[in-house]
This record gives sequence, structure tokens and C-alpha cells, in this order.
Amino acid sequence: MSYRSHEILQGPGYANVRALYKADGYAEEELKRPIIGIANAYNSICPGHIVLRQMAERIREGIQAAGGMPIEFGTIGACDGIAMGHEGMRYILPAREMIANDVEAMVQAHRLDGIVLLGSCDKIIPGMLIGAMRVNLPAIFINGGPSLPGHMADGNPYGGEWIDHSCIQQSEGALQAEKITEKEFKWIEDNAMPTVGSCAMLGTANTMGCLAEAMGIMLPGSATIPAVYSKRMAAAYNSGKAIVDLVHNNIRIQDIITKRALANAIMVNSAMGGSTNAVLHLLAIAHSGKINLTIDDFETISSGIQHLVAMIPAGKYTLFDFFEAGGVQALMKEMEEKLYVDALTCTGDTLYENLMHAENRSREVIHAIQNPVHKRAGIKILYGNIAPNGAVTKPSAIPEEAVHFCGKAKIYESEESALTGIRNGEVQGGEVVVIRNEGPKGGPGMPEMYKAMKLLVGLGLGSKVCLITDGRFSGSNNGCFVGHICPEAVDDGAIAYLQDGDMISVDVENGKIDAIDVDFEERRKKKYICHQKVEGYLYQYAKNVTSASKGAVIPTYENE
Repeated sequence: MSYRSHEILQGPGYANVRALYKADGYAEEELKRPIIGIANAYNSICPGHIVLRQMAERIREGIQAAGGMPIEFGTIGACDGIAMGHEGMRYILPAREMIANDVEAMVQAHRLDGIVLLGSCDKIIPGMLIGAMRVNLPAIFINGGPSLPGHMADGNPYGGEWIDHSCIQQSEGALQAEKITEKEFKWIEDNAMPTVGSCAMLGTANTMGCLAEAMGIMLPGSATIPAVYSKRMAAAYNSGKAIVDLVHNNIRIQDIITKRALANAIMVNSAMGGSTNAVLHLLAIAHSGKINLTIDDFETISSGIQHLVAMIPAGKYTLFDFFEAGGVQALMKEMEEKLYVDALTCTGDTLYENLMHAENRSREVIHAIQNPVHKRAGIKILYGNIAPNGAVTKPSAIPEEAVHFCGKAKIYESEESALTGIRNGEVQGGEVVVIRNEGPKGGPGMPEMYKAMKLLVGLGLGSKVCLITDGRFSGSNNGCFVGHICPEAVDDGAIAYLQDGDMISVDVENGKIDAIDVDFEERRKKKYICHQKVEGYLYQYAKNVTSASKGAVIPTYENE
């Protein structure tokens, strides 16, 4: 069988290439096999990635066992948690495009035959998938798995027995409100995340891992295996074997990630109550594969999909509970009638064939479709005079009493000023906090307003205040919030012209967000100017990035 890599490995003209591989220690026999890249986001900064070095070895062994030649290269993998609430967060979403570029460049420069994508956290997973979609070779993804949760039965803010990393920031607000002591706060810091792995709640990291499995680009059952379980190493080995089969059968990533696979992911995200960031990332993955997917499709596709899994922050369960209940496959089995089960997966089988082996082991964790946690979907797209191009919220994480919210605007020009104001007690119940200049261009980098919302929840204002922004949120946010407001302030969006005291209505149930009795055309006569100054990579990012409603992508081809 002839492989793409053979184009640069055969004949006297490419003796230099063979010599370079032999200098790496590869044998003549190995150079006749398919060359499989392992794109590894390992680092010792991010707890979701520490396990990846060991996993890469098992992937190599799987590739070799199946008759492939493994080669490995690295890419960056920044930690959202460490970057949260300061200048570093402006680099997190832009890092997604950097990772995609790394994958594309290494695969194309070395004419690889297939690739295993090994990463765990928020922007790393979509970045790798975006890069792989561009080159459209056989590909398979595997994550490092979630951490185990911390155990906290007494005074648990989520109502169960488990806590996760996001509980720490919420507890800062509780500490400020004197609801907990310094000693209790320190205990939470020391015990919320007891092991390596991606944070144990349904944040963006675990959301995107689950959606990769839902799209069929990951072996069934892999996404939710805890990082510290031996089964994760077995999944790595099996992924190594599977990629060689995909190469032999010429099954490419765009054969698997199609419009139907993306629709399955959108429905699963809604049923899980997954991260709002999934909207950005699925749009970006679609763009990289030239698939026609728009923000409007999220509302259409998820219509009628109800919330079936109450995971932190929208409930008391963690990824560990979800794993033990059967994980993504069990959830998809419950909603099988809604899905495109003829979609091809990386096993070589269809989703329907994979789901024949699925079993829901806990209807308390994964509800039957006839008995949802909430009748509303986990993700909602809002429109109105504040967001004519759309905004995103997470109804599954919004308290029932705040699904319809109306209040006076409290304006902040940046995340930093909002955090200062909240900590100084400026925000009162009944207000709509507006944080602007934090979109993809205006931030730049569309940082998360995670800390601001978590502080409000910890202060007891989660259902008494609504926070809206042209920035974004973490998958671990709860309370009343709306992000991704488009157009953003720097694009002359309506959010730029809101003023303190404006009455704002947020109707999550009906998908509306409006400023009442505000004449935006009149206010636009005095042009709004954003004074943000940036240099370095963020300068180029801000110049080229599209709006959040288009996935906040750096375009890589000209739309026809």
C-alpha cells in the first residue's frame, strides 16, 4: 500500500529524508510503514496535561503494534484556570488558532499519513481539531481525562457531596460575605482538586472532550475516564491502534466530522448543559472544514432537546458521576431518537452500531428523555436590539427565578473595573451588570468573565443580578449571565451605547435580550471609541479575528 509519506521517502532524490529519519534511530523497515504523528500538548503547568507524557508512550505502542511508525511533536497548552482574571486570559482563545497552526504546519511539512491528537483542556481540544480539519487526513483525538472531584458533604454550595476547582472562586465571594471562615476557605483551596486531570465539573475542557466523542472522532467511552484511572492508558493504546486502521481504510477526519456530526455534538451539548464556549468552537471547527454552520443553526438543531444531566455547575454531579453512569455513550443512547445515528465514527462503524453497546447505569445522573432535569435546553441563543447578531447563555445553569430578568444597567468598561466594583460592593440586587470591550477584537482575545460571575454567586447575588458582556464565560459559570453579545462594542455594537440606568430585559425562555426605550441610532451620533492598545500576537489577532457569532476564527480561506 502506498502512503502519502512515501512521496518523500522513495528514490535517490529523497535519500536525504531517509537519512534524517535514520539519524533519529528509525530502521529501514519502519520507513515503509505509515508515519503517524502524535500531536502532544504535554506540559507541567496545566494539571490536565501532566498525564499526557505517559499517555503518549502508550499511543506509540499502539501505533507500533498496528504496524505504523509513530513520531511525536509538541504544541502549547495554556491553562484557563491559571490565566483567569488577569491579562493572561486575553491569550487563551487566541491560543486556539496557534495550536491549529502548529498541527497544520507539522503535518503538512512532514507529509504525515495520519495523526493522533492528544490534549485535554479548553482551547487545546478545538485547536487540534481545527488544525486536523484543515489538512483532512485520518485523525483521532484522545484527551487526558477529568480529575477526581473533592469530597465536601457539609455546606456544599452545589447541593451534593462533591466539589471542583470552580468552587474556589465562588467561595471568595462567600468569604467576603462572611458566609464562610478563612479556615474553611483554605480547606476548599487545598481539597477542591485532589488529582491531576481537567477540572472535574462540566467546564469547557470536559465539554469539548465529550463533544469530540459525540462527533465520533474519539473512541467510544474515552472522554470521561478519570485521568488517574488505568483505563485511560488502555484508551491511549487503543487510539494508537485505531489511527493505523483509519489510515489503511483512508477514513479522513472530514469523513467523520460532517454537518451531521456537528449537529449531534450540538444536541449532546444541549442535553448535557455543556459550556457556552462550545458554540465558538463548533463554529470554528465547521469553518475549518468548510461546513456551512451558523449560530442560527444552534437554536434550530437544539430545539426540543432538553437538559438530561445535572452536572456542576448546573447540578450536584461531576464528570466522575457521569463516567460511572456510562458517560457520553449512555447519554446518546437515551437521546438516540434525536441523533443522526448513521454518522461514521473513528471505529469505522456508525454511531448506531457503537450505541448498541451503550448502557445507562444511573437514571439519577443521566435522566431519561421522558424525565428531563429541565424542560429547557442547556444552551440558548438570544437576539434583540442589544444583540442583533446573537448572544449565548446557558439556561441549565440559570436559577429558575432569573430566567426572566429585568433591571437597570450598571456599566463597566472592562473586566478589571467590574471586579473592583463588585469587590467594593457597588453592585446591588436587581441590576444588570454590563461588561464591555471584552470581545474577540475589543479585549482583545475575548477573555472570560468567570471571576465576576463567580464572585456575584458567592455574594448571594447569582439570581438577583444578571451579567451581560461581549466577552465570554467559563463552562463552570452559573447564575444569570449572557455572553458573546454581537456585534461587540469595538464593532459599533449596541452594547457600546448602553448607559447606566438603562432598563434591560433578559428573557432566556423566549430568547430575547433588549434595552427598553433606548434609541441606539440617536446615541450613535456620538461615535463610541474603544481606547484599547495592544502589541505582539494580540495586535495581529485583533486585526484579523471574526466576530464571536462566526466562531472568532482567523479566516484561513476566502469565502466564495
